[in-house]
Amino acid sequence: MEPQTLEGTWEEILQHSAELAGQRVRLTILPHESSNASMIPTLEQKLKGRVGRVNFQPSDLSERVSEAFTDLLDTQASSLNQ
Repeated sequence: MEPQTLEGTWEEILQHSAELAGQRVRLTILPHESSNASMIPTLEQKLKGRVGRVNFQPSDLSERVSEAFTDLLDTQASSLNQ
């Protein structure tokens, strides 16, 4: 028999008792959904203090892609030569 995962209330799991009779099972008690939601930090809480807004000019780099790419290659080359 392939491993299965059943999740639900105890009453919902008991509905499968006939098919589980004689099988080895593992039972994990999960926290209530309401307490689980409060324990998991939101994306805002996880990123607090780590994300900011950066403004630079020009914001449209399409006009200076060649220049930006050349600068990037020069920077990488100089760091390799050191």
